[in-house]
Amino acid sequence: MIVKPSGMSSTAFFVIPEDADDLFTLRRIVEKDDYVIADTSRVIKQVKEYGRPDKGERVKVRVSIRVEQSGLDAAVDRLRITGTITETDNEMVTKGTHHSLSVQPGDTITIDKGRKWQQV
Repeated sequence: MIVKPSGMSSTAFFVIPEDADDLFTLRRIVEKDDYVIADTSRVIKQVKEYGRPDKGERVKVRVSIRVEQSGLDAAVDRLRITGTITETDNEMVTKGTHHSLSVQPGDTITIDKGRKWQQV
């Protein structure tokens, strides 16, 4: 696992898991009420005036979530982190909604154990 300090705060670190054992370790490190920042995708649905919402468009976005729980999916070597979106770099993504991050070996995430993410 590659771990580097982040410039955001003294409690934030960039983490890159390299294999399934690193995901197992991350599951033990990431706790409830931590903040995890990662790139993900989210479906944005457009609501029309007199119609149903369309299927939506999948957009790539960077989000910060406040962790509620994390779990390991050993069948596909993936760590699933669920929580509430606290910050985003796209104004079409609603803050306060639930989201799940799927972390696989090679993905880059930032874990902040101290405070809320501030966009620079």
